[in-house]
Amino acid sequence: MTARIQYLDQVIAQPNFWNNPTRAYEVVQEIEYSIFYKHQEYQRWCSILEDIKAALELLELSADEQLLQEAQSNLTQLQQELETAEIRQLLSDPEDKKGVFLTITAEVDNADSQYWAYMLLQMYCRWGKSHNYPLNVVEIYKGNEAGIKYATLEITASCAYGYLKSETGTHQLQQISPFEVTNSLRTS
Repeated sequence: MTARIQYLDQVIAQPNFWNNPTRAYEVVQEIEYSIFYKHQEYQRWCSILEDIKAALELLELSADEQLLQEAQSNLTQLQQELETAEIRQLLSDPEDKKGVFLTITAEVDNADSQYWAYMLLQMYCRWGKSHNYPLNVVEIYKGNEAGIKYATLEITASCAYGYLKSETGTHQLQQISPFEVTNSLRTS
């Protein structure tokens, strides 16, 4: 963080810095975020950690259930804030902040694959709803027997792309087909 602030300080020191007001605003916003927000967040974490340390020192001297619960509560709060900061750091690419179009295709033209594609669509819809993301089914092509051949889902929430960018490739499911009487194991 210190290195980034030093770099931004050098950028501001350039004589033509203010010639591009849009870029200047972005740099000043980043400095403000880095210096004020992150510093305040770090100070809060240090304060919580000091409270936990003090509580543990007092607990070594005498057992106090209320003090133990307070220390556990502070530890839980610190853990949640650090996990949130870690996710925020992982989603730091500017593209990660955008919405996403998610496309699901049944690669094989059979009922099992189409049903599996439908289950994936339902899974992503439930995931989006659990995060209160606005969802829009842009297009959907139903399968011949069951499920879907193809669907495109639009998720317009912030960071949707960051969360879903690793969801690429072929997903396979091995199951006993509900569409065949032979009860053989099928890969969809």
